[in-house]
Amino acid sequence: MNTTYKWGILGPGKIAHRFVEALHNVPGAKTYAVASRDKNRALEFAAKYHIPVVHDNYESLIQDPEVDIIYIATPHSFHHEQAIMCLNNKKAVLCEKPLSVDHKRALQIVTAARNNNTFLMEAMWTRFMPATLKVLELIKEGKIGEVKYIRGDFGDSFPFDPTSRVYDLKLGAGSILDIGIYPLFLVLLILGKPDEIKSFAHLANTGADDLASAMLCYRDGRIATILSSNILHTPITAEIMGTEGMITMHSTWYNTKSISLSKAGQETQLLDVSYQGNGFEFQIQEVMNCLDRDAKESSLMPLDFTLLLSKTMDDICHQCGIMYP
Repeated sequence: MNTTYKWGILGPGKIAHRFVEALHNVPGAKTYAVASRDKNRALEFAAKYHIPVVHDNYESLIQDPEVDIIYIATPHSFHHEQAIMCLNNKKAVLCEKPLSVDHKRALQIVTAARNNNTFLMEAMWTRFMPATLKVLELIKEGKIGEVKYIRGDFGDSFPFDPTSRVYDLKLGAGSILDIGIYPLFLVLLILGKPDEIKSFAHLANTGADDLASAMLCYRDGRIATILSSNILHTPITAEIMGTEGMITMHSTWYNTKSISLSKAGQETQLLDVSYQGNGFEFQIQEVMNCLDRDAKESSLMPLDFTLLLSKTMDDICHQCGIMYP
């Protein structure tokens, strides 16, 4: 790849810091511009990462002819409007997960991408990590036989603040959308669309879920369970169990650098899946590889998979009584 892609950062929040740190590690990637409605925040962000161009509104970033692709790093509830605005202006988009707070709006974003023949990918960085690729390889090779059960969790404890993105529904709050999406992603990646879902959650007084669990069931007998929480520190591990063995993705499993392969009567194998950087580099490279070949979506993280993910989250949220404005 000889092309240099100029990235625009839409929203200089916490996740954007990690993203730009990774951008600096990827050959051919240039952090060209940042936009925020708070110009001082944008200026501080630009100074920290030596970004040459600062926009004090999102529209000017989207209309900047020098920007090749925009990374959307704002709270969940803003993704819909901002992604569609980018796509309607023929700007390639990498949008933080979840793509939107519900399936209806996610579908509208995907439709905008397809109508404008413009690249779009949900930033599910775990999909491109060495551990995930190794797990899929082991399953394909039959190392654990037929997968029958998956268990995954992601929980952390956050102080209660009804105005925060963790608890305010207007910002797309709740553990399912924010971190439950990780174990759900793993289940759907390996097992596909479930035939039945049973979900339970505890809701904070804002209406956002702070503890949630779901069981995904398949007619052929496969089962998966996921857990997410904003009030509990969970192990943050994942297990994929088959008829001939088990794969364990160690904590924190979504960006782990080691996995285990266990079989009855055999010594457990510890497999090294380490990497350099913070892990965001792999999804950045995938986006630029897609742009190199003029692909409008990633074959590893296709838009139909993103829609399945959003529809399944919708079903879980509806069963738990979570309604986003």
